[in-house]
Amino acid sequence: MKNGIIARSSLVVHLLVIAAGLFVVLAAAGCGGNAPVGSATIPPTVQPVDTQLPAPTDTQTAAAIPFNNRNIDPPALAQDSSDLVSASGNCAACHSGLQDAQGNELSFDTLWRASMMGHAAKDPYWLATVGSETEEFPQLEAVIADKCATCHMPLAHFDAQVNEQPTLILGDGFLNPANLLHDLASDGVSCNVCHQITGENFDQPESNSGGYLIDALNRDWGARASYGPFAIEDTNAQIMTQASGYQVVQSEHITEAAMCGTCHNLFTPFLDADNQIAGEFPEQTIYLEWQNSAFAGGGSCSACHMPQVDDAQITNIVSTTQPYLRKHSFTGANAFMLKLLQADAEITGITAEDDQMQAAINRVMTQLSAPPNTVVRMGNVTLEESVLDAEVSVSNGNGHKFPAGFPSRRVWLHVWVTDGSGATIFESGAVDEQGKIAGNDNDTDPTLYEPHYDVISDPEQVQIYEAIMHNTENEVTTTLLKAAGYLKDNRLLPAGFSLADADPAIAPYGLVTGDETFIAGRDTLHYAVDVSAYEGPFTINFELYYQSIGYRWAENLRGYSNEQSQQFFALYDSADKTPILIGTAQHYQEE
Repeated sequence: MKNGIIARSSLVVHLLVIAAGLFVVLAAAGCGGNAPVGSATIPPTVQPVDTQLPAPTDTQTAAAIPFNNRNIDPPALAQDSSDLVSASGNCAACHSGLQDAQGNELSFDTLWRASMMGHAAKDPYWLATVGSETEEFPQLEAVIADKCATCHMPLAHFDAQVNEQPTLILGDGFLNPANLLHDLASDGVSCNVCHQITGENFDQPESNSGGYLIDALNRDWGARASYGPFAIEDTNAQIMTQASGYQVVQSEHITEAAMCGTCHNLFTPFLDADNQIAGEFPEQTIYLEWQNSAFAGGGSCSACHMPQVDDAQITNIVSTTQPYLRKHSFTGANAFMLKLLQADAEITGITAEDDQMQAAINRVMTQLSAPPNTVVRMGNVTLEESVLDAEVSVSNGNGHKFPAGFPSRRVWLHVWVTDGSGATIFESGAVDEQGKIAGNDNDTDPTLYEPHYDVISDPEQVQIYEAIMHNTENEVTTTLLKAAGYLKDNRLLPAGFSLADADPAIAPYGLVTGDETFIAGRDTLHYAVDVSAYEGPFTINFELYYQSIGYRWAENLRGYSNEQSQQFFALYDSADKTPILIGTAQHYQEE
């Protein structure tokens, strides 16, 4: 062991020997069981088998040994471990090769490795943001890295933090292949992070911004807890300990939304005009938004992002099922980045194969456009005194604001009207190949932004649901360390959102606060088009689009010289920037 890292090859052989040796025992005992869920219980510690094993031959390496006829490689998952954390490849050994009765993929690693959770450390846009902020504020490199690595490279960050080692990302930090924690860092938001979080400080302010708690004291083999929602029979729990070094601990806290909130309530420091830390900024508040919605009364984040499968097998060792399984697909909204990673798999070093990535992209596309997540509906359409007036509403069926998360994301309405000849006589919100929205002031000028509207009558006006940040001088910014607040936040609210009770961190900002038709779960607006110079019948078309990286948010990184920003644009400039269509409506209006 060097600096707490167990040699990879010996650990893999250790797992394989245990898995093979215990297969008969598992088959006889029946792994998992369907015991009712109760309070958290820790089974007796089991001592590991002799770890002084002979060095593996070439055919025994991690990249060549299949588990249940499913090869880990290509590409290989990380298999590094320390006495505090263990990478995803070690979990995949027993939790791969799973399907439901219809043959649908359930393997934990297959679903996870194609998600943005699995790519949290490899996201080129995130890395470019880290690089640019570090380049601009080099004196704060340690602060930036520590804040970002906590939730993007949690295995490495936790190990380094406990061992009082640097938590840097760039240079000699976690991104450097020579760094002993590089592979653990590259594993992203991995299995062993979430399943070690204790939940002791859930819903407390200190749990925000990566303030999750993991046991830092018990380092002996077999002494560390791995939390799960099921009660496991002692014999099977001992097998888990023998194979992984972790004790199975049943606790329902692993299913709570507050688990997700530890990273998805994120407050970041901001600087004043003299580059002194002046306070904290609510970079994303998904969990707080959910708590202030109708969705908080039941269910959890997993209801949408980890769909349930009943009576599912959770291990490839035996066929015993559990009452349910949460598919570890972590389906979000960032299809653009998944497509970019898929197209540049060799450069970005992702561990998912092309078909796995495509399946993940399909899941995101389906979730984004599936009612009732986001729906466009036509209201009254009238033609009076040569003015075509169309009412339209955009509803949000998600359990948080939409778009949610990092403020680079935006949703907007593309609207066009055609006359009786089929010619377009009015258009608002068209997008070009670069991802720029016509009429959007912010895409044209970084010092400006498009306000919220309740009536649109000019093609230069666009309804964009987004967050616009400002610095301490009240100037528009996309630099996170300069973000002191929001000039505009008209992102669609979830159903049941109480404006009266909303924390300032999640409240709407800007002109939207005076719009009485912008309410919980829906925004309603009018398009008033002068058609006096045209002949009908008129057709009005609505399209609702989504981007995870708005044009300005990308372009503002272009001037930096750091390696991460340069690498991002090498990929971004050739990427397909077609936004995602998530809703449509149309109305045919006679004269």
